[in-house]
Amino acid sequence: MSNESASAGDRFLELLKPLERELETYARRLLWEPQQLQDALQNAILHAYAAFDRYREDASFRAWLFKILTREILSLNRKHARLARYEFQMDPEEIASLPEAPSPGTGSGAGAGLGDWSQDLDDDLRRALRTLTDTERAVLLLRSLGGFLYREISTTLDIPLGTVMGDLARARQKMRAALRRSKSFHLTNPKAE
Repeated sequence: MSNESASAGDRFLELLKPLERELETYARRLLWEPQQLQDALQNAILHAYAAFDRYREDASFRAWLFKILTREILSLNRKHARLARYEFQMDPEEIASLPEAPSPGTGSGAGAGLGDWSQDLDDDLRRALRTLTDTERAVLLLRSLGGFLYREISTTLDIPLGTVMGDLARARQKMRAALRRSKSFHLTNPKAE
């Protein structure tokens, strides 16, 4: 390995290190299947490292890496949606009313040690996030968790600035409505808790 490639690798790791937790938190909330978390993160980091020679130092490494991770997650979500279409046909309300199965991240095995993403969010909030489209959810999470500016979200997701603002407004409106429905459900059905 030449000194130049070693220094590029060191620079990549130096830029990546402070973002690791933030990337994981974002991926946990955007992925439909929590057990795919490590695959999504590893694939995104591998893609970013392979393309690091095309990264411009004057650009935001954070936005560039989130863009790669978002693409990876949306690809995994599309794959999951295609497979799920053949597994069962249920309305979202029916699915939401089903009891939760134990998460693969809580036992021993491939996901052990990562923690269960449902521990980070209450059930109502998790169900509300699932009512959003992938793009709405990505915009909402980048803004609320990542603190990204609208322009950074636009660049990260390759969508126009106006679309970012519209998706964010729709996502917030859908979240409020879903949480209100959930709250009124719990108030009128105390045994549901």
